Amino acid sequence: MKPLRLVVLLSSCVIALSLVTWSVIDGMARMRAASAMAEAANKFLASLTPEQKAKATLDFADENRRDWTVVPRDRKGVPLKDLDENQRKLAMEFMKTGLGSAGYQKATTIMSLEPVLAQLEGPNRRFPRDPELYYFTIFGTPSPKAPWGWRVEGHHISIHFTIVKGEMLSNTPLAFGANPAEVREGERKGLRALAGEEDRGRDLILALDEKQRAVAVFDQKAPTDILTLAKIKADPLKPEGIPAGQMTVQQQALLGKLIDEYLARMPQEVAEERSKKMREAGFDKIYFGWAGGVNKGDPHYYRVQSPTFLIEYDNTQNDANHIHSVWRDFNGDFGEDLLREHYQTTPHGAPQQNASRQDTPLRLGGSGTGGVQPMTATLRPNILFREKASYTDEAREAGVGGSVVLNIVFGEEGVIRNIRVVRGLPFGLTEQAIIATKKIRFEPAYKNGEPVSVMGNLEFTFNIDRPPEYLQAGVEGVGKPELIDMKKPEYTEAARKDRIQGDVRLIVIFRSNGEIGHIDVIQGLPDGLTEKAIELAKAIKFRPATFSNSDKTVNVWSEVAITFKLDQ
Repeated sequence: MKPLRLVVLLSSCVIALSLVTWSVIDGMARMRAASAMAEAANKFLASLTPEQKAKATLDFADENRRDWTVVPRDRKGVPLKDLDENQRKLAMEFMKTGLGSAGYQKATTIMSLEPVLAQLEGPNRRFPRDPELYYFTIFGTPSPKAPWGWRVEGHHISIHFTIVKGEMLSNTPLAFGANPAEVREGERKGLRALAGEEDRGRDLILALDEKQRAVAVFDQKAPTDILTLAKIKADPLKPEGIPAGQMTVQQQALLGKLIDEYLARMPQEVAEERSKKMREAGFDKIYFGWAGGVNKGDPHYYRVQSPTFLIEYDNTQNDANHIHSVWRDFNGDFGEDLLREHYQTTPHGAPQQNASRQDTPLRLGGSGTGGVQPMTATLRPNILFREKASYTDEAREAGVGGSVVLNIVFGEEGVIRNIRVVRGLPFGLTEQAIIATKKIRFEPAYKNGEPVSVMGNLEFTFNIDRPPEYLQAGVEGVGKPELIDMKKPEYTEAARKDRIQGDVRLIVIFRSNGEIGHIDVIQGLPDGLTEKAIELAKAIKFRPATFSNSDKTVNVWSEVAITFKLDQ
């Protein structure tokens, strides 16, 4: 998604202002998605009977979390078949949080093919073709603290999510299939659940010239299924085919449309972040490979492989009318990369002292420098008083929540010092966490009978407790404010002398009445440039955002990036 950008040329600097609508910070978009998932999961769980809940929940560490397939079999979890009408509605609302609108439509269409397949195959199967045999499983406890995950799985659907620290998301493997790929008779004749996946791939292979196609088609015969199948870990395949760097601009656009077809299965926050990272890693490095015939009805297979992810698609079974497709991450399936980072930076299993006096636990970590010891399970301060951080009105109005993590030193003299922000939140939440931290009263840690200074991380969690009054611009049917005019700022003499350059990043409220509201700094610059950026933001003239399907104006917030760059 290209940001709206307005550039002002001055004699001494270039200041570029952009409304960044794909996220406010990468973590904030993920945080909103993770929060929606946790809320929907807990509503679903609350609706279940004890017997149903026992089926639907497993420990996060259970090996079944990584046991997946799209073929019919006995599965863990609670199936739709065991749920009443209200429970099914909550289950489907929960599933919807893990899919984009297009992905949800694909998934429900795939489910609806089961009666068609039952009619084609007849009765007396061990695993009946049944649109209600889709199983919902939650691993761990949905919360913004401990890792948890969830899965929806049945014939031709396998959806997986892993959530770490209430904001980091993994949604792979993500597998969809369709049998029949095209309904060829009956009242649903012509229905194609995965039409885009098939058509976009064929569009690209046919758009290649003869020489390019000779490179792209690495085998005249398509494999009988996707090559990674239901492996727990997908290793990179041989980079067969043609790299995007050898394609024309038009052909690259078709490759982009093909990838977008798979991204459309995902929630918007996840899809946009994946798209951004894919292009940052180098679109030219993506390979497109094909096997089998190129005409409609021919058995065929393709894959799209980048240094970090793999898309596989196969349509060979049942006279080339049976599709399997999947998105795999080489390092991130089942959240392995996120969990690895989490466990490396947040040791687990240490006992808590006076935990009842704290609203969130101390996190062990840090390294001792200059006489400061790293905090350990046995070398810890004794917390006597800790105040809960206040939730700001601005954060409530914007629907912002999550965790602030501070790295601090508990001084041997009984004073908090050296507060450093590890992970912050906008709208004053970071500042409130710091205020609460400064009020902590504690007895210092002791080593060999003497008080010592220790360093560790402190986490404050802010839970969203009401619907937001301000919506995020450009998300879920909300439009973007249209920039009309802005004042020309001045590059301060001090900043020019010190040759300061870079971005000032602000979160700005664009009110429905055309006025600028609250402004929050999430990244500043010295020598008065932050203040100049705020002055600029306050003076922005704009047309208010509206909902995409109406003319009704709406209060929105968005990140504003103001770039200061000295003339070279």
